[in-house]
Amino acid sequence: MTTDNKKKSVAFFDVDDTILRGASGIMLARYMFLDRGESASPQYVIDIIRAYIDSKTGSVEYDDLVMKGLSQFVGRSKAEIEEIGAGLFDRYIRKNIYRMAYREICEHKKNGVEVVLLTASLLPLIEPLADFLDVDYTYALRIRYDNGQMLAEAEKPFSYEEGKLILAREYVQERGIDLADCYFYSDSSSDMPLMEAVGHPMATNPDPNLLRTALIHNWRIRRFKTVLPPDFKPEYRKR
Repeated sequence: MTTDNKKKSVAFFDVDDTILRGASGIMLARYMFLDRGESASPQYVIDIIRAYIDSKTGSVEYDDLVMKGLSQFVGRSKAEIEEIGAGLFDRYIRKNIYRMAYREICEHKKNGVEVVLLTASLLPLIEPLADFLDVDYTYALRIRYDNGQMLAEAEKPFSYEEGKLILAREYVQERGIDLADCYFYSDSSSDMPLMEAVGHPMATNPDPNLLRTALIHNWRIRRFKTVLPPDFKPEYRKR
C-alpha cells in the first residue's frame, strides 16, 4: 500500500467485523453476564442480538438502540465503566484483533497517514483498543454523566450511518484534508455514505449488499481471517 506523501490523508476504520473478529457488543454481553455474573432480562439480550443483526442492514432505529444499550449501565461511575472497558479488552477484544487489520494500520502510519476509528460502540469500552493500536483519534458513542453517574444519553451525532460521514468530514476539514485522499475500511452497507465519499473505499469482510456495491464500483475488497496471537506486543504504542 502506498500513498502520496505530499498529500495529507486519513485512514478511517470501522471496528466490528473490520478490525475485530465479531461484534464488540456481543463480546460485552458475554463479559457482563458470563464473566462478571451480572443479570439481565431475556428481552435485553434479545434486543442486543436483534440490534446487531439490524445494524448490518441499516434497518435499526439507532436512537432506540442507544437507549437500550445504555440502560444496562445507567448509574455507574466513569471509573467503573473504564474498569469494564479494560476487562472487556483483556478478556475478549485483544484475542479478536485481525492480523491484517493491524498490518494495514501499521502500513498507513509508516506512510504518514492518520488513523481514526469510527464505531458505534461506547467510547470507554473501545478506548483500550484505540490505545493498543495507537490510533490518532476515536469517534465512538460519547456517553453523558450527571454528578459522576452515567445517564442513558449520548452526544450527537452518533457514529453510525450518515453520522460517520458527518464526523469524518469534521475531522478532515479541521486539518485541511480532502476526503478524496482518504480511506475507509468497513464491512457494513450501513456505512455506505462515508464509503461513497472517500477516494479509497475498502470493503472489508463485506456483507452481501456492500460486496455487491464494491464489485459494481470496482472498490478494493479485503478479506481478514486470522487474528493476532494473545501475547502479541504492538509495534506502535502511545509515547
